[in-house]
Amino acid sequence: MIYCASNKRVISTVLLSVILTLPVQAAAKEQSEEYAIGVMVKSLDAAIALPSEASLNTISHYGTDSRYYVMIRGWLVQELQGVESQLSAYRQDDENKTRLQHKVDFLKQAIRRIDLE
Repeated sequence: MIYCASNKRVISTVLLSVILTLPVQAAAKEQSEEYAIGVMVKSLDAAIALPSEASLNTISHYGTDSRYYVMIRGWLVQELQGVESQLSAYRQDDENKTRLQHKVDFLKQAIRRIDLE
């Protein structure tokens, strides 16, 4: 291959285009990670709001990831403290107190599950 000014321009153009697309690729990866975290947070919020076995599985799935364990455990502990505070405010035994006690039990079980795995 003969090296000439035309080849030099082509090589320069190719290198420039590669260099210019790197930040775009990095931004796309960052947006994808941010999207995944958003999906995780929404899933956890829904799982905490509606206690069930499926919710425990969702919390366990995300809570055992070492990158998010501390954040999720802290979230569960804060939720637990809030529900326990509401529960202690009820003097009579009614359906709200039963619902809150069920939520306390669920949150404690979720915390135990991510601590043990």
